[in-house]
Amino acid sequence: MSERAVAVVDTNVLLNLATPVVDGRPQAPSGGDPLKALLTAYDVHTPASVLGEVTDATGSDDLLAAAAELVLQAARHLTTHDVDNRADGPLDYGLDPGESDCIWLANELDADVFITDEFNTTNYLLVTLALDDRNILFTTPHILCTFATHGILPEEYIDAALTYYVETKGWDAQYVVQLRQQYLDTSDESIHRE
Repeated sequence: MSERAVAVVDTNVLLNLATPVVDGRPQAPSGGDPLKALLTAYDVHTPASVLGEVTDATGSDDLLAAAAELVLQAARHLTTHDVDNRADGPLDYGLDPGESDCIWLANELDADVFITDEFNTTNYLLVTLALDDRNILFTTPHILCTFATHGILPEEYIDAALTYYVETKGWDAQYVVQLRQQYLDTSDESIHRE
């Protein structure tokens, strides 16, 4: 039995954490591997449908496909579950099937943490309710900050990664600023840099 906290993750979490590792552009942060950090810090579980969505993202020569390839290479370090025969149907919150399956799996496993990137939408509150109203919902930027506070990844790397995600993924800048202020020992200059 694992002593690590059980985490359930959706497709975008895996792809987003893999992206800076495979991004060779100068703006990509270096000196850390957030996907590896997730897979070593938590006992990570995901529905088979999520790996199906990751597989669907392969086959191109773009950054998303490269991230998907990295996730598939690391897939042996996470536990997949076939949830096709679950009793309930998909949730009707505008979530894709993978996200809906993740919520069901998190409830089924009584997971310690459910990580999603639904923080830019009103779905965040609905997902919280769907998680049997337990306080286990985390966002990818929040988990990144916990990697820094627990010494899993260098704080400087997390600071650079958060900037990278704001610039390349459109993550909510004000949300990220608040996380930096709460979890990182960053100067005002780095918080407000462009």
